[in-house]
Amino acid sequence: MFELLFSLSSIGILVWLLMIVLPTWRVTRLLAELKIFPIYLSILYIVGIITVILKNGFGFMQYFSSAAGVIRLLSEPNFALLVWIHLLCFDLFVGHSIYRENLEYRYIPLPLQSIILFLTLMFGPLGLLTYVVLRNASNRKRT
Repeated sequence: MFELLFSLSSIGILVWLLMIVLPTWRVTRLLAELKIFPIYLSILYIVGIITVILKNGFGFMQYFSSAAGVIRLLSEPNFALLVWIHLLCFDLFVGHSIYRENLEYRYIPLPLQSIILFLTLMFGPLGLLTYVVLRNASNRKRT
C-alpha cells in the first residue's frame, strides 16, 4: 500500500518541471494558484497516516522525542515512504509560495527563480533560505 502511495506521489514532479521550465505558461500559473498538487500529496499522506494509526495506534509518536527513536521509525520502510510523501508535500508547498510570490513581485529574475526552485526541490530548506536572502536583498535595493 505504501509503495502505491509513493508511486502516486511521483506525479508531483510535473508541477516542479512546469514551474522550473515554463514559469510564465498559463497552465503553470493556474496549477500553482490552485495548489492542486500539494493538496493531492496531502491527501496521499492522510491516507497513509490514517492507515498507520488504524493499524498501530498512536504509539509511533513516542519515538519523536529522541534521535534514536526517529532513526528507528525511519528504518521502518512503510514509515520512511510516508515521511517521504510528507517532505514532498511541504517542499512543493514552499516551491509554490516562492513561485507565486516571485511572479507577482519579481524580486529575482526568472532564470534565478528556476535555480532556486530546483534547490528547493532537491534540498528544501537551502532553496527557501536562498530565496529569502535574495528577496530581502532585492527589497533593500528597492527602498
